[in-house]
Amino acid sequence: MGGERTRKGKYFFLYPACCIALLLGIWGCATFPGWAKTPLAKGERRLARAKTLYAKGEYAASLKETHEVLRIYYQTLGNKALMQEGLIYACPKNPEQDYQSSLKSFRRLIKEFPRSKERAQAEVWVTLLQEIVDKDIMFQQEIRNKDSGIAELTKQNSHLKMTLKKEKARVKELESQVQRLKAQAKISDVEAEKLKEQLLRLKEIDLGIEEKKSQAK
Repeated sequence: MGGERTRKGKYFFLYPACCIALLLGIWGCATFPGWAKTPLAKGERRLARAKTLYAKGEYAASLKETHEVLRIYYQTLGNKALMQEGLIYACPKNPEQDYQSSLKSFRRLIKEFPRSKERAQAEVWVTLLQEIVDKDIMFQQEIRNKDSGIAELTKQNSHLKMTLKKEKARVKELESQVQRLKAQAKISDVEAEKLKEQLLRLKEIDLGIEEKKSQAK
C-alpha cells in the first residue's frame, strides 16, 4: 500500500508540472506578437495550436500536430516540438500516457539540441520520470512476487487437499477391513460353538454306545 501511495503522489505532482510547462510555452508565444511575421510563422502557429489542443485535453490531436511540426520544422522548432511531445506523453490525464515515450522525447531533445533553452527543463523531466519508472518497475516486481507466492500457496493447498482426500479414502478402506474382520470373527465364534455342540453330541453318542455294550454283556 505504501508503494501505491508513493506512485499516486508522483502522478499528482505531474499535474501542476505539466500545466506550468504549458503556460510557459503559451506565454512565450503570446509575449512576442512579431513572431507571426517571421518565415517560421506557420510552424509557430501550428505549435501554438498543438499547445492549445493540449490545454483542452485533446491529446491525440495535439500529438499529431506536434509530430507535423517536428517533421517539417525540425531544424528550427525541433527542440520546442520535442518538449511538447514529451509533455503530452507525460500528462497524467492523457489516456495514452507513456512515460517511456516521454523519456525518449526529452532525451532526444537533450542529445540533438544540447544548446537549446529547453534542455534544462528536459533534464529535470528525465530525472523525475526515470524515478517514477524505476519505482513502477519495483512496484510491478513486488506484485509479481506476491502473485508468485500466492500461486505457490495455492499449489501447496491443492496438494494438501489431494493428500487429505487420499488419506480419507485410506481410512475409509481400513474401516471397511476392520468391519469385515469383525464379521469374520463373529462367524468364527458361531462356528466354534457349533463344533462344541457337535462334540458334545458325539460324546453323548459314545456314552450311549458304551452303556449298551455294558448291558449286552
